Amino acid sequence: MDYSPEDSQLTCLCGLSAKLRTSKTHRNPYRMFYNCPKYPYNQCEFFQWCDEPLLTGDRHLDELNLIRSECIRLQERVHDIQQEWDNEKADWNRERTELTLELSTVKGELDKIKNEIKLVNESVLMPPLDKLSIEDEEEDDALVIQTL
Repeated sequence: MDYSPEDSQLTCLCGLSAKLRTSKTHRNPYRMFYNCPKYPYNQCEFFQWCDEPLLTGDRHLDELNLIRSECIRLQERVHDIQQEWDNEKADWNRERTELTLELSTVKGELDKIKNEIKLVNESVLMPPLDKLSIEDEEEDDALVIQTL
C-alpha cells in the first residue's frame, strides 16, 4: 500500500484531522504542511511540515532524518541572518546618504561664512589692521590696538 500525505492521521490541538495545505511564501514555496482545518478563523496553533519525518524506529534512518531537518533549520537561519544583514545595510546606506548631504550643507554654509568674513575684511569700511595698531616703544614686540 502506497502512503501519501493526504492519508495522514494527524490531529490538530482541537482534536480534528489536520488539513494538508501548500505554502505560498517566498521562503517555502509550494512546501506542504499540516495545520488546523479551522484556518483562517478560530484555528489552534497546530503546525507541522509534511516533509518533516516522524521517528521510524530505524536508528540510522531517524538520525539521517534529524540531520536533514537540522540542515533545513540552519538554512532557514542563514536566510534570516542574510535578510537582517540586508536590512541593516540598507539602513546604514540611507543614514550615510543623509549624513553626506548634511555634511555638504554644512560645508556650503561654512564657505559662505568664510566669504562673508573675507568681504568684510576687504571692505573699505574696515580699516587695515596696521591702521588700528601702533608699535609699542618697548622691546617686547607687543601691538597696541586702538579702538575707533
